Amino acid sequence: MAFRNKASSILSLKPDILIVPECEHLEKLIFKPNSQIPTDSFWYGSNKNKGLGVFSYSHYKFKLLDCHNSSFKNILPLSVSAPGCLDFNLFAVWANNPEDIDGAYITQVW
Repeated sequence: MAFRNKASSILSLKPDILIVPECEHLEKLIFKPNSQIPTDSFWYGSNKNKGLGVFSYSHYKFKLLDCHNSSFKNILPLSVSAPGCLDFNLFAVWANNPEDIDGAYITQVW
């Protein structure tokens, strides 16, 4: 939890795509000054304090695939695309206790 406080350590590895379980809702994310800001992000969960966050630190953009089954609350099938790059599907998975999540919110920022 509290990805915003750990972001600088993780981002020192220079990821293109980062999947963060137990991530607070995008509205709650306030990064420290001089932190790299994601170019795209996708968040899914019912508890705004901990959901599944997917972040792009490159030109990749995310879109939830139509085959998403809300019964599988912690498995997100995403289409990933970028101009001039190979498009692919990504399955972001958070393996946790299913009782942690009731219902779901989806947030995508462009």
